Amino acid sequence: MNKNWLSKEKLIQVLLVVSILSISVMGIYFLHQLTSGIFRIFMSALSAVLIPFIIAFFLSFIVGPLSSWMIKKFNMNENLAVILSILIGILFVIMLIGIVIIFILSQVSSVLNSLLGLVDAESIRTLINEITQAIDVYFKTNSFTDIINEISANGASIERVMALIGVVLLTFTGIISGIFRIIAIFVLTPVFMFYLIKEKEYIFLNIAKVAPKKVRHHVIELGKRSDEVIKNYFRGQGMMIGIISIYFALTLSVLSFFVPGFRIEYAIMFAILMGLMNIIPYIGAWIGLAVPMIFLLTKYLETGSNQNIYLYAMGIIVMIHLIEQALEISIIQPTILGKQVHIHPLLVLSSLIFFGGIFGFAGVLLAVPLAGTIKAVALYISEVSSSKSVEKEKEINSNRLETANENQD
Repeated sequence: MNKNWLSKEKLIQVLLVVSILSISVMGIYFLHQLTSGIFRIFMSALSAVLIPFIIAFFLSFIVGPLSSWMIKKFNMNENLAVILSILIGILFVIMLIGIVIIFILSQVSSVLNSLLGLVDAESIRTLINEITQAIDVYFKTNSFTDIINEISANGASIERVMALIGVVLLTFTGIISGIFRIIAIFVLTPVFMFYLIKEKEYIFLNIAKVAPKKVRHHVIELGKRSDEVIKNYFRGQGMMIGIISIYFALTLSVLSFFVPGFRIEYAIMFAILMGLMNIIPYIGAWIGLAVPMIFLLTKYLETGSNQNIYLYAMGIIVMIHLIEQALEISIIQPTILGKQVHIHPLLVLSSLIFFGGIFGFAGVLLAVPLAGTIKAVALYISEVSSSKSVEKEKEINSNRLETANENQD
């Protein structure tokens, strides 16, 4: 048995490594404790600028082709074409969000009315009246001082009440801060998008100049490859959204002729939403499916659960959706997206969790193009490493050949 690993020198080395690691971990922990507030403020300020920039960067690949088409088709001024394309994109997003919000509110209202209709309305009114009368009697028979004394006697002191008010105020300020952050994103994103569409090449060439000369050509090449991957991804996604929307528009329109209250305009609206939701990997398809299912469930509740046609329609929509998913996975995705943007499902899921945790919903939307960019960078690094190793091997072989020739001489 080899006992060298138990030698004094080995033991000292292990203890030294363990000590360094322990001190490093403790140092990082205490540094985090001391600078957590500053770090949080810094990250909040950074995200306030970084999130709209990233959103604008990827949206520029969608809106950019529209501005280029306007310039070529109508011989339009470049600035005007970019501004018009951004406005069209913003109006489309606002219209889509408005339709979804109106639909959700109307369906929630219908469901609540249906559920309340199933409950005895008279008993609810009686309960509300009893609660109101009890509150009125309590405040009439007790003064404000008695109420404060009773609260204090039950263990809820003024200090605790003030602490609770402080928590409520902090929550309120957090909500206000979140609202201002959302407004900043909506304001900054179009501004960033304008310059990224108009001067993207100029911006990134200047960014590349910051890199050292030895690696500058690598940075430029990585930028070109990432640009190509993202373009291919959004081009493929646009085609997929169109195909999926047409598929659901046809199938749901046929179904609308047999289901009472399921008008053809609803079928087209659901088809467009289900197509657009497909841009969110894995999750989006099922979110899109939930929209017509909620609508049919609402209709089922409104009719007093007497018409099973709505249940049959829900089952048919699930079957239509499963067929679409099978066609998408086996034929549409491999054909349209191609090998250039083919990403392993595990990487996609990891990207959804990681980027979603950092950037929120925007990170979920941009997870796949970000993962594609990372893949392009990894492949390029692998190619550079392989080419270097091949060159090194050639150099070694040439040196060996020269040495052999010298020995023969």
